[in-house]
Amino acid sequence: MTTKETDEGRAGFPADYELYIMRHGIAVMRGATTMIDDAKRPLTPEGKQKMRDIASGLVRAGFEPDWIVSSPLVRAVESAEIVEEALSSKPPLDFCDALRPGGDPEELVTFLAKRSNRRRVLVVGHEPDLGELAARLIGAGRNANMPFKKGGCCLITFSVFPPKSPGRLVWWLTPRVMRKLG
Repeated sequence: MTTKETDEGRAGFPADYELYIMRHGIAVMRGATTMIDDAKRPLTPEGKQKMRDIASGLVRAGFEPDWIVSSPLVRAVESAEIVEEALSSKPPLDFCDALRPGGDPEELVTFLAKRSNRRRVLVVGHEPDLGELAARLIGAGRNANMPFKKGGCCLITFSVFPPKSPGRLVWWLTPRVMRKLG
């Protein structure tokens, strides 16, 4: 990466902070097993394979976060681990309760801001919260929603973090596109 790319961010826009937002992969359907606790639903075998393909596509496109933060729910953790395994740098993987369904976006921003040295961050969580978070972070308003498909991902960049103004949506990729990149 050239110095100019580092100063301007990967997409040519001023960016000191890159936030990748990803929804977990395909999980076992509710009620499909004897599991009562929604938090313990794992990825299906198909969901795991698709996440591996998505991770390969992201790596091939130059994706290299320096931190991964996941919801503590099993399907999100498994998705985050699959992405982490595909990366040569093996960034640290942490968990944040604010990424649970119904979590507080302000709590998430506060959690992320505590690690100011980590500037390329992937968060893995759930819908509809991620879509609402993405919309809010780019200034689309409180009632806006940008729904993620399972395994979908976007990149929002900021000149400072925590953000003082709306971020810039650089890309929004469907799982199918990311798998084709691989």
